[in-house]
Amino acid sequence: MPLAKLNSNYPVVRLPVSQLRPTEKINIDRAHTLAKMIAENGRWTRPILVEQHHSMIMDGHHRHFCAGALGLSSVPCVLLSYDDPSLHVTYWSEPGPVDVDRIIQAGLSGDLMSFKTTRHTLQVALPTCSIALDDLR
Repeated sequence: MPLAKLNSNYPVVRLPVSQLRPTEKINIDRAHTLAKMIAENGRWTRPILVEQHHSMIMDGHHRHFCAGALGLSSVPCVLLSYDDPSLHVTYWSEPGPVDVDRIIQAGLSGDLMSFKTTRHTLQVALPTCSIALDDLR
């Protein structure tokens, strides 16, 4: 049986949607479905994982699209460093070490990697939030 994830002490901060830099392409149909679900709920409940030095999206590319589609000016985020011992980064489809410089270059250049290239997970529970969408506009 897997061990329960420990509660995290990472703060949730609001960042401008325009500041966040995608590193991967998205599935547009999935993103539209998610945007509809978020709009129906009326609340933002899951922060986006963001690399703290360059504002690269680590996890949450679809939610980033949703923020733009819903006309939000800011979104809840958790800032992380690739040196964080609780961060685990893998490739979805290939074994081996992840080239972090490749991820950062994709975000800086705008030459995005394919959909679901990398997987960023925390070894502790991701903090939650519940913010009305109107408060993020």
